[in-house]
Amino acid sequence: MVRRQPIWWHLFDVTVLEPVEQPFTLVRPARKLLGTPTRALNLRHGELTGSAFFTNRDPAGLTPEQVRWGPSTPEDAPAAPMTITKAKMEGKTAGFFVTDARGARYLFKLDPVDAPELLSGAEAVTSKLLYALGYHVPSYEVARVRPEDLRLADGAQGMDAASLDALLLARVERGTVRVSASRLLEGEILGPAKFKRFRDCADVRALRLAYGWVNNIDAKDHNSLLVWNGKETVGYLIDFGTSLGADAGTGGPKHPCAGRLNTVDMRELGLKLVTLGQHHPPCDYESPDVSPGVGRFSARFDPEHWKPYAPNLAFKEMNDDDARWMARRMARLSAAQVEAAVSAGRYSHAGDAAYLVATLEARREAIIRRYLTPEDANTSKEGR
Repeated sequence: MVRRQPIWWHLFDVTVLEPVEQPFTLVRPARKLLGTPTRALNLRHGELTGSAFFTNRDPAGLTPEQVRWGPSTPEDAPAAPMTITKAKMEGKTAGFFVTDARGARYLFKLDPVDAPELLSGAEAVTSKLLYALGYHVPSYEVARVRPEDLRLADGAQGMDAASLDALLLARVERGTVRVSASRLLEGEILGPAKFKRFRDCADVRALRLAYGWVNNIDAKDHNSLLVWNGKETVGYLIDFGTSLGADAGTGGPKHPCAGRLNTVDMRELGLKLVTLGQHHPPCDYESPDVSPGVGRFSARFDPEHWKPYAPNLAFKEMNDDDARWMARRMARLSAAQVEAAVSAGRYSHAGDAAYLVATLEARREAIIRRYLTPEDANTSKEGR
């Protein structure tokens, strides 16, 4: 049986309980104050020795085509007809589980009606970039499905013909519906990881920079999955509908404070209190929504102060060694590889894809400038 902590309790734990408990666990806070933070257990001489979430593939060794597909292949596209087995119950994004004609199982998630490429594009693009950096991710592909190719299984959980029609009819364009098609993972699902237990792994700490790059603010434990494949436990990163300019929680573009504040930000609340409400948070109100397909995703980015919407206890342990390791991996990616990842979003407007490529490049350069010397950056780039 998969054990899953309620989301509300997880958020209360990392937002309220952990800051209260931290002063009583003296070693880590003391080491940070002394300038000698706890070293990662799996990072030696700048190289990673092993991890459940990460495989040491060389970003520069991947072709743009390999980055575009990531863990997917063209043959992974769902085959009609597709049988709906149950509705998606968790989270705010509408969707349903299907089994295709070959027996392959998928989760189909739907875009907001007024932003028909926003979430599906973000999931596909972000999954490819994380794959290129070395992380384990499921297959996320944008697919177009004909409503007549979808059938309801007898006893489909949480869905009937009327509710299916209500989801699809408003989203039909030229006879098809665009979906984010995530192929379900094979193996024994053990449940979400607790990032706190991985806080001494450099790859999990430095995921903070990777998520900051794509502004994936939903970094809670529940957006990970541990899977036993018969030989070992593999950690997967999942659910990227709140990356780039999208916010799956609201079904629209990101708020201007996304990536700059926690949703419940104790520091900002304290500053508001002591200044009698005169303190203004560092939100990016000048950045407009780029388009319905892109949402709000800005090149204005401070990697040192980026925050997810709720604290991630592994991210808080990231030190400069961890950050340099990740920055070197980012520097080994080429512009062509970033373009290939963005092409997986299948954006209908060329301007949206071009904007995402340019913004991702600007945010990546901000990370490289902050954590690498010019010599180190050039050495990493020379390996492309």
